[in-house]
Amino acid sequence: MSLAVASGVAPSIVLFTVTTGIAAVASVMLTLFVLVIVAFAVAPLVSSTWIGQQDVSSTTGPRTEPSDD
Repeated sequence: MSLAVASGVAPSIVLFTVTTGIAAVASVMLTLFVLVIVAFAVAPLVSSTWIGQQDVSSTTGPRTEPSDD
């Protein structure tokens, strides 16, 4: 087996480049970010401890400023 054949076989076996590595890491990070955002969006719907915490400002009613008249 000559060096020319060996050098032609190695790139076809190892399909890793720096660009592929960066793209893979970025894809994993994006997937984790989306999963966390979806978890925060779904948590109030499925958890009884989250229910009502997002409506705190709406239960106090409208606040009016006292007039100086």
